[in-house]
Amino acid sequence: MKIKKVIQQDLKSEVTYVDEVKNFDIVTEKMNDDFYTYPLGTNMMMWLDDDGLIGEIECIFPEELEKEIFLIKQQETLMQNGFPLINTEVPVEVSIAKVFKSKDYFTLYFSELETYNKEIVTTNLTFYVNDGELIAVKAEIS
Repeated sequence: MKIKKVIQQDLKSEVTYVDEVKNFDIVTEKMNDDFYTYPLGTNMMMWLDDDGLIGEIECIFPEELEKEIFLIKQQETLMQNGFPLINTEVPVEVSIAKVFKSKDYFTLYFSELETYNKEIVTTNLTFYVNDGELIAVKAEIS
């Protein structure tokens, strides 16, 4: 899934995990009924608006990893505050859809890539991007 651009806004998100149904959920303050659903692999959905703003990412019984994949920062990595917009003019697809959960956060993985050259940070979310492709999101549980 490709990033179109980064907006200079710090959006608040509610990040929850419900163990009984293995539900991982990220809901941004902008989520409303005008967002469109995009499936991201098995048991993972994303809601985006017309501009590509993420309203929600929900995973119910996703493939869980026992060990965290430690992403590697490339030498020339840009760190940026803001929030990414997803490019909806091309297919919104991911090569994998997996999650790792720790006590305080979970990380959603969307790619086999383990290196990144851009880190986009907002209140409780960190987006890892490699050459314009969103490869993972780390979400601190609210």
